[in-house]
Amino acid sequence: MFNRLMSRIKNMVAIGSVTGANTKVLQIKTSTSKTNDRIKRLHNYGFVSRPKVGSRAYLLFLGGVMSRGFSFCVEDERYEMELEEGEVAMMDDKGNVVHFTKNGISITSLGAVEVNAQKDVTLKADGKAIVTAQLIELNGAEGGVVRDCDGCAFSGAPHAVASKKVKAG
Repeated sequence: MFNRLMSRIKNMVAIGSVTGANTKVLQIKTSTSKTNDRIKRLHNYGFVSRPKVGSRAYLLFLGGVMSRGFSFCVEDERYEMELEEGEVAMMDDKGNVVHFTKNGISITSLGAVEVNAQKDVTLKADGKAIVTAQLIELNGAEGGVVRDCDGCAFSGAPHAVASKKVKAG
């Protein structure tokens, strides 16, 4: 009886290596070489991830029963970065990073960045809004950008090709 109780207590907490995963369930191999492919994966509300094989999982087993386990944390030291005190970062294995620093938020994307909105998108800056790009395309590159004025500032003539959707004042 005592040995069974001690065994259950020892089995309540474990560290395992991820050998397979989807967003809801992990397959892990514990340090005692036991494999379990039904480990429930917990996520904080609003956040979801899918760990890579080789990540480290921290596990709890209800009542020390190995078939009733869940992971409360998964980390992967292969994809970590140093942070200053109070900073926060979200990152993936590709190098995409959202970094909250004392100076603001830095977003690094190795691919495209896409913003989709059902309503208006507002950009407000107390300083400048700076765009550096090889090409800036507005409204599918149809028409030009026109100032809200009577005509060309140089010749006074009306603007010949201009967008009615994009204005600069």
